[in-house]
Amino acid sequence: MRKLLGSAALGALLATPSLLAPMAAAAAAPAVDSAELESTVKSIASQLRQSWNADPGTATLPWPAIEVLPTGQTPLAACPGTSVATGAQSPALFCAASGKVLLDRTRLTREASRHGEWGVVYWVGVGLAKAILGSRPASLLPPAAANLQANCLAGVLIGGTNLQPKPQDPPKPDQLVAPANGAYTTAAAEQMGTRSQRSYALLTGLGVTDLGGCSDASMAQLAMDQVPDPALLEQLATGTDRAVFNTLGVINRRCRRLPNAPCPRQVPSFSGKK
Repeated sequence: MRKLLGSAALGALLATPSLLAPMAAAAAAPAVDSAELESTVKSIASQLRQSWNADPGTATLPWPAIEVLPTGQTPLAACPGTSVATGAQSPALFCAASGKVLLDRTRLTREASRHGEWGVVYWVGVGLAKAILGSRPASLLPPAAANLQANCLAGVLIGGTNLQPKPQDPPKPDQLVAPANGAYTTAAAEQMGTRSQRSYALLTGLGVTDLGGCSDASMAQLAMDQVPDPALLEQLATGTDRAVFNTLGVINRRCRRLPNAPCPRQVPSFSGKK
């Protein structure tokens, strides 16, 4: 079971001046070959499937097949009929036509080189989150809020496992939220949420924030920067190319128990099914 840092302690750590100072770029993770990537995805998926089966909100849903596409093929191209709004620039997509989570091999390799295995964990989690959302009735959420919900649900699934970033030397203070923070450019914020909103959504699913879960209402509020702990959201927005986060605190992270929000967090009960 995961352990998460409380938001009060997290806010104090984020406010430390030394953590907010610009940092020199850390060395990239070792290159990942194609066979190693598929093995990594398989291992991650196995752990996330346990989380999926244990959560009341997903236990009755069919587990989707996960496919790492051939080099040069994108999820959008491999899933005809998918709108750009729901899949723009994303290396992880749930294809309703095939019932599969499709992963962009080139992008995943790049993410693994930048963030290590944690970059792959994040995107496999997002792909599975999109599969969850694909099983629910049509959402009325605007695109940004819908993508934030996928990030939040990814955090829920990851939070039910022991998956976490491996400590790096020198430490990278943005390590936990870096994949979400850098997932899309600033120009895509209207469709995908801002860097800080995506980071906050992921942390919400992991149980760190004061926002109780990934409901439609919570994600709509987050898309408008309306959260119960605005200082944390502000701290996450401090960096230009990265959100700030104290990696050293990951080892002792704690999920915060909130009213009607158990630890680990759970997938919300969406009314009805497709």
